[in-house]
Amino acid sequence: MKRAVILHGTDGSPEANWFPWLKEELKKLGYEVYVPNLPNNHTPNRHVYNDFLLKSGWDFSDNLVVGHSSGAVSILNMLSDKRFPKIDTGILVGSWARMDETDLDREQFKDLFPEPNFDFTAIKAKANKLIFVHSDDDPYCPIDQARYLCNELAGEFHEFKGMQHFGVKLNPRFTEFPELLEIIKRD
Repeated sequence: MKRAVILHGTDGSPEANWFPWLKEELKKLGYEVYVPNLPNNHTPNRHVYNDFLLKSGWDFSDNLVVGHSSGAVSILNMLSDKRFPKIDTGILVGSWARMDETDLDREQFKDLFPEPNFDFTAIKAKANKLIFVHSDDDPYCPIDQARYLCNELAGEFHEFKGMQHFGVKLNPRFTEFPELLEIIKRD
């Protein structure tokens, strides 16, 4: 059976945005799907998240892993951690690489990013494919940072126009995300 994981973003939950919809759509495609409620997600912490995910009992080997916002960054943190197995595909929706050039609270995200940077060699070795999905007008995560990550990781980039941060807070249409499902089906 195919397996998938969906990681929500900051102040999110498995019931927010397009996550429940995508979970059901993936089930229709034959996936077993895990959508955890990430702990203390107002202040995402790469160590807390990785430990939590490893203790979940879920087998991450050869999974499709979809992450939104800080959940997208969490995919990179998972792949940097030697304790995680290799995944099939990571899809990073609304990702960013560092706190500079953003208006986000540095204190809130201080434990999300590794210092001095991601280990791109390790990340590339732990995923068969990385796909970046970003909007040209994301008010939180600069598109240039997503392009930088994509370039460093030899990923595939999908740019959308006018979709902001792919969440209902800014765009009520994001209870569903059919464009993302089409990317998954093509892969």
